[in-house]
Amino acid sequence: MYRKIAASFICLVSLVSVSLANSLYILDSPTTGILNYGSYDVSFRFFGRGSVQTRLDFGVFKFMYVGIAWELDDFIGNENAKIAVPALSVKIRLYEGNMAWPSFAIGYDGQGYFYDQDYDDDYRQRGKGLYLVAGREVFFEGLNVNLGMNMNNFKEPGVHGFVNAIIPAPFAKDTFFFMAEYDNIGYFPDARLNFGLRLTLTEAVDIDFMMRDCWGKEADDKFPNERVFKVSYSGKF
Repeated sequence: MYRKIAASFICLVSLVSVSLANSLYILDSPTTGILNYGSYDVSFRFFGRGSVQTRLDFGVFKFMYVGIAWELDDFIGNENAKIAVPALSVKIRLYEGNMAWPSFAIGYDGQGYFYDQDYDDDYRQRGKGLYLVAGREVFFEGLNVNLGMNMNNFKEPGVHGFVNAIIPAPFAKDTFFFMAEYDNIGYFPDARLNFGLRLTLTEAVDIDFMMRDCWGKEADDKFPNERVFKVSYSGKF
């Protein structure tokens, strides 16, 4: 009797841990999560200036996935919609992790935010570019933390950092998750503190509510205190 209860509990914890481990992004920054072979993930992100970002990722190997994303600025509203150049992404999980060591992944993501042809024909907020990330559950059950570094400007090389965390809500561990992130560490003009809430409707559908750059100040090239809504769907071929 007690063995069955213990086994059921372990299975439940394992399922929750796998679900979190397979999360590809926490807010703006990547995790070590990967898509299973033959799986896909599609998301629609609605953010400032009536913009919509669509992302489509495919699991091509057990340890690797590739994706494509594109941004439509002023898609919602009465301005002329502007379509950014599609950006590619790829992530390879180098190490699965164990009880002693975190998992590791390396990747590239060229998708930024707020594309501007007059801004060096680039995004005002650059994508992650080339990155390395490590992640694991720490301190107590359910708290998953990812720590990484990235380089997104090859004309003026510089290494930045990021850290993100996700934890299930104590009142609904399978449905609500709290998220936090500090992004662009080491590049203060564009450093952002972000918070969010993830609602898991089903095993395939997630809805994220985000607050970006919570303590940011108004500037010509920044968009502080931005509210973001994102819907994600995952499946298998």
